[in-house]
Amino acid sequence: MISCRAPGKLFVAGEYAVVEPGHRAVLVAVDRYATATVTATDGDTVLASDLEGGSSLRCRRATGDQAGVAASAESATTNSAPPALAGHPGSFVSATGSVPATFSYLFAAASVLDRLVLERGITPRPYYLDVTADLGDADGRKFGLGSSAAVTVAAVTALGEFYELGLSSMDRYRLAMLATVTVHPRASGGDVAASTWGGWLAYSSPNRARVAEAAEADGVDAALRLPWPGLSVRPLPTPTTLDLHIGWTGTPASTPTLVAGLGAPLDRAEFLVRSDACVERLAAAVDADDPTAIRTEIDCARELLLGLDAAERLGVMTERLAALCHVAAEVGAAAKPSGAGGGDCGIAVLENGRADAVAALTDGWEAAGIRKLPLRIHPSEGVRA
Repeated sequence: MISCRAPGKLFVAGEYAVVEPGHRAVLVAVDRYATATVTATDGDTVLASDLEGGSSLRCRRATGDQAGVAASAESATTNSAPPALAGHPGSFVSATGSVPATFSYLFAAASVLDRLVLERGITPRPYYLDVTADLGDADGRKFGLGSSAAVTVAAVTALGEFYELGLSSMDRYRLAMLATVTVHPRASGGDVAASTWGGWLAYSSPNRARVAEAAEADGVDAALRLPWPGLSVRPLPTPTTLDLHIGWTGTPASTPTLVAGLGAPLDRAEFLVRSDACVERLAAAVDADDPTAIRTEIDCARELLLGLDAAERLGVMTERLAALCHVAAEVGAAAKPSGAGGGDCGIAVLENGRADAVAALTDGWEAAGIRKLPLRIHPSEGVRA
């Protein structure tokens, strides 16, 4: 039995800009986790999950013409599925011919690893892969901490150990991204990076279309070694002079839906330039452990989001997220929505040692229907080749 976990994430700045290849964001990993456990078994491979009520999916490998049929069935369910992952003899497929949406990321992760195993000449073995997560509330509502990315990274890591593939952190990120883009082609991968490396992270997104094309043309193993245009990952030190406070609005939001509302990159050219500059200044402020500069850039990132929201009517700033930011400002904190907005979480940064301000922040959020989450930063493992 092999068990591996991956942390959740929060965006600090750079949302919406990082959706475009080569653009920047700062994220943090937090101490809520998805855990994947792999056990060798006989017969078919089974994927099991306690997410959304708990269920299982039986899988096997197709041969001949079944591969093309399987690719079509998977594509219809997961919105994409490049032939590099699903259209070849021996491909990993659902025994029922379809993949429920609740299993899309887990199935994609298993499919990518299966293709890598075949490409490396390793004999595939059946297994039972069970995934659990504590990334939401007791009633099943998600906090918006990147559960899909955490599940994908945890599954990739556990299967990599199961097959003794010797995957580096970058390998695990790339495999998890190849899986992710089959389900959500516009995903920036910032959440995948945070779940892979932990800590505070400066990140810029790769060209996902180019990456998917490379995997299709040359295979998954080759895609691990090829350049990924636009990708940059740099760990940042955890600030010691301030604390990050997280408030949950109690309302879930759909990142793919909100991102789908974005116009063409040219329509957002000024936003992209200003967001990248803000993120670059924020990363420098975090490097310097400068609380005043960090607060300034958090406020800047919020105003940029508000401007984008007004221009494109995305619905980023809900009534409760606005209240979260207002309460934070009253106690001297800088605050903003975290991620795509439309619900989920907001963040506030405040110099540490200000117990009265923290109490006022917590009370004010509670009065506004916002729950303060007791999250801590999951430590960074550094970026290794």
